[in-house]
Amino acid sequence: MKTKTDLPDFREQEVYKRALRFRRDIYAIVKNFPEIEKYNLSDQMRRASASVPANFSEGYSNHYYGKERDRLNTALGSIAECQSFLDMAKMESYITQVQYRQLDDDAEIIFGMLLGMIKEIDKILDQDDKEEEE
Repeated sequence: MKTKTDLPDFREQEVYKRALRFRRDIYAIVKNFPEIEKYNLSDQMRRASASVPANFSEGYSNHYYGKERDRLNTALGSIAECQSFLDMAKMESYITQVQYRQLDDDAEIIFGMLLGMIKEIDKILDQDDKEEEE
């Protein structure tokens, strides 16, 4: 299993910083959701948004590329889940179009950053596989 030569601080990574801000913004908007959503949509959005920086940090700090890829993939799924919940919140008029657009744009940026990292890891793992075959 391919390992990393160093483990830089995950807190210094732009995707982590963006994911933390995204989580903060989600927590702020769900405070205004109706009481009926307290243990439904509000809770789901809080959990999914918190999962993104948590899974990123766990994966980025892992010594093995394969395990990092797995955690980044989980973070990728969580940010997509957040987008689905944003669609629902907009559909129910719990958030404005402006709030929706800002949060969805933020989610798209985070999604792209995570996907880019996964693709880079795939290149490393593919190269490692090729070297083993030789």
